[in-house]
Amino acid sequence: MKQRIISAIVVLAIIIPLIILGGTIFEIAVSIIGILAMKEILNLKQDIPKSIKILTYILVGLLIFVDVQLIDKIFFIIFIYYLLLIFYDNKLYNLETCNFIIGSMILLTLVFSQIYLIREFDINVFIYLILISTLTDTFAYIGGKLFGKHKLIEKISPNKTIEGSIIGSLIGTILPAAFYVYMINPGEYLIIAFLFTLTLSIIGQIGDLIFSSIKRYYNVKDYSNIIPGHGGILDRLDSIIFIIIGYIILVNFM
Repeated sequence: MKQRIISAIVVLAIIIPLIILGGTIFEIAVSIIGILAMKEILNLKQDIPKSIKILTYILVGLLIFVDVQLIDKIFFIIFIYYLLLIFYDNKLYNLETCNFIIGSMILLTLVFSQIYLIREFDINVFIYLILISTLTDTFAYIGGKLFGKHKLIEKISPNKTIEGSIIGSLIGTILPAAFYVYMINPGEYLIIAFLFTLTLSIIGQIGDLIFSSIKRYYNVKDYSNIIPGHGGILDRLDSIIFIIIGYIILVNFM
């Protein structure tokens, strides 16, 4: 626990100034984190040649910088890369691995691009989304430790409980919803903000379970040990990745 707390303090000491500064330095940081996340994904499979891994990291890092208005060009580049992967050498890896690489690239490139764009659009929206993820995760953990009796989905994540999940979503909804109404959209009805935030909190927990199921499938405890006591980049960002996806979908279709 002590190591976990120290690591969290160190990470926050690095990340908070970058978020406040924004701009190019934040974009570079997001790109680096995106590359590290991609590395964790590719390390799950043992049949990917080193040269392909390196090229994939370079592409992910570069594509995170591409303006969202050029989304068609992003997909064109990824499609060309997909064709190159298929015909690279089918003796080294199979079509499933190609799909694994490309699918991971699309997910991480688009999500990390949005992380930067949301921060640049409105830092308060960015803080709002981070609050949902952080408070939901933190209080789901605390609530589970204190009151957890019934397993949520034991075969995927044996430590998560129904009680912890409910407590996490309540705290991860009430406080961020209040922040949203006070700092982002003062004219919004509190009940609407509450339901909107609750939906994102639940989506975040679903994302956590999905990334946990991937770890179970590949029989690993953590995606990496880059953050002592916490695991890897994806162990910390699993819920925020899905919260951002959920936010973009809800905002565009509401």
